[in-house]
Amino acid sequence: MPHPHEVAPHPLDPLSRVELARAVEIVRAHEESLPSDLFVNVSLEEPRKEELVAGVPGRCARVTLWRQGSRELFEARLDLSQDALVGWELVPGASAPMLVAQVDAALEVARSSSAFVEGLRERGLSESSEIHLEAWPFGGLLPDRFAGRRVVYTPCWERKTPTGNPYAHPIHGLYAVIDLDTLELLEIEEHDSIPVPQEPGDYRADVLEPARHVAPLEITQPQGAGFTAEGHLLRWQNWHMRVGFCPREGLLIHDVRYDDGGTERTIAHRLSMAELVIPYADPSPGSYRKNAFDAGEIFMGINTNSLTLGCDCLGEIHYIDASYVDNLGEVRTIGNAICIHEEDTGILWKHTDTDGSVEVRRGRRFVVSSIYTIDNYEYAYYWYFYQDGGIEFEVKFTGIVLTLADHADQEAIFGTAIQPGLIAPHHQHVFCARLDLDLDGTHNSVYEVDAVAPERGPLNPYGGSFVEKVVQVRDEGESRRYINPATARTWKVVNPQKLNKMGQPVAYKLVPKSPVIPVAEPTSSIGKRAGFMYADTWVTATDSDERYPAGDYPFQSGEGEGLPAWTAQGRSLDSTDVTLWHVFGITHVPRLEDWPIMPVERAGFQLTPFGFFDRNPSLDVPPAQTSHCASSGAGEHGDAHSCACS
Repeated sequence: MPHPHEVAPHPLDPLSRVELARAVEIVRAHEESLPSDLFVNVSLEEPRKEELVAGVPGRCARVTLWRQGSRELFEARLDLSQDALVGWELVPGASAPMLVAQVDAALEVARSSSAFVEGLRERGLSESSEIHLEAWPFGGLLPDRFAGRRVVYTPCWERKTPTGNPYAHPIHGLYAVIDLDTLELLEIEEHDSIPVPQEPGDYRADVLEPARHVAPLEITQPQGAGFTAEGHLLRWQNWHMRVGFCPREGLLIHDVRYDDGGTERTIAHRLSMAELVIPYADPSPGSYRKNAFDAGEIFMGINTNSLTLGCDCLGEIHYIDASYVDNLGEVRTIGNAICIHEEDTGILWKHTDTDGSVEVRRGRRFVVSSIYTIDNYEYAYYWYFYQDGGIEFEVKFTGIVLTLADHADQEAIFGTAIQPGLIAPHHQHVFCARLDLDLDGTHNSVYEVDAVAPERGPLNPYGGSFVEKVVQVRDEGESRRYINPATARTWKVVNPQKLNKMGQPVAYKLVPKSPVIPVAEPTSSIGKRAGFMYADTWVTATDSDERYPAGDYPFQSGEGEGLPAWTAQGRSLDSTDVTLWHVFGITHVPRLEDWPIMPVERAGFQLTPFGFFDRNPSLDVPPAQTSHCASSGAGEHGDAHSCACS
């Protein structure tokens, strides 16, 4: 409960440190709880839309617990406004994700195993060697002899110097297989011994001493930031939104609105990255089962970076911390977890008229971002909000490519040889965005839009005409939709009850930018577990209990959960509350240039107003005036130091 002098949290704000601690206390005091239960997740039970409309709902929490002894998963629901536990249920057949407390203990089991140490010795490593170990799930490829267990195995690398890059030195064919719940060492899995690659993969500045000249670049806003932040409420120019956080998905955006000439209009209720799966292509022993669900099995949110001013973010920055409950029930806080700033985007719009008049506007965008490190990879999430009403999501991929060892004279088939004997395997990064749009309310419909040429005839007399073909997605039986670059396909969300000045329903369109076609067969283990990959966009009738496209608990899960099961219900999508699920990502065939650290690669999508406004909504942006620009020399007709854009 908030202190009498504290401002009460908004119903969509993430749980505070105080609320998280109180949730732990309530659960531990409950008669069904055991002291040994591990906390999987403690997060806000987001109020339903009708509750928000009806008034300020109470603050509720959803708590997930894992009971190691009986291998059972429980969900509890708490009403924090009443300090009460109002629901407790067993989730039959569900497995907990990778829990940090268990993973840390499992890695210690591997390190202390005499058999594992002997395997290292046989590969030329001594007891003094520093070994970097990771725990990876078996996924859906669990051998029958381990049925019913939550099992991980331990790929390993050698770190040759205190600051060296361990991924330059993979140790081939040695894995400890461990039960996460009992911490039993089930077996030492060994395959052919291959020499550890010896060339370093240094990238740190204190080792490389980079010498390229880079002129200083400073971002200044003499009057301060152009946005305001009141707790989790953000306002920038015509935009209004709430930023959130959860341990699983990480960054959330809620309640997105736009001030259209004094009228506040709703655009989105909730925006998030609901899942990320990474299927690897190498079929060799120990590699074929690398198919991690980084959101559902690992949890993105708890791996959020604490960001650094001037490095991760540049300019007039506002940070928001994020808190979560660890597996032992302790509240942890990540400082500077979410970065908020605005940045220049170049020309917003421009025209030079025949009378010599020039009108140009500089564009800006509002940026809400966070960065996650999952072992070797970094994922940087950026939500962009533009002055013309557009929204964009971009993920920047960086970090270090995963590596395997192979014989130096062996041709790499399922990866790229980046140094002698060092292979970076092919893989894909497949994201699924959850986009709960509410365009001027919840009565929305979805249409698929293609640019097509009519047959040669009256509508196309010269062979150069094309029209817009618009087909409604009427129910979930039609909800699996696929990209078509040949027709510039997009998907349009409309509100048929709200018309623009031309009598057409107001709309936003989803513009795909980074389609990714799964290489894995649908009948493969990962294909069955991540069935959402096999369409580019899905549409569902909004249900607050349908949150994650591969199901709530994908660790060692079965097939068909999540979107394939939900859409089998066949619910109507006509003028109702709908959610779009957009699948996108990259197919990564590593390059030499990706080593020893990967330059950023990008993927994402756009949400663009399409008749939502009656005209260009950025006409209210004034011409820029700045004293912080200069030219190295004037052109024939130009002023070398003119900076005004009026």
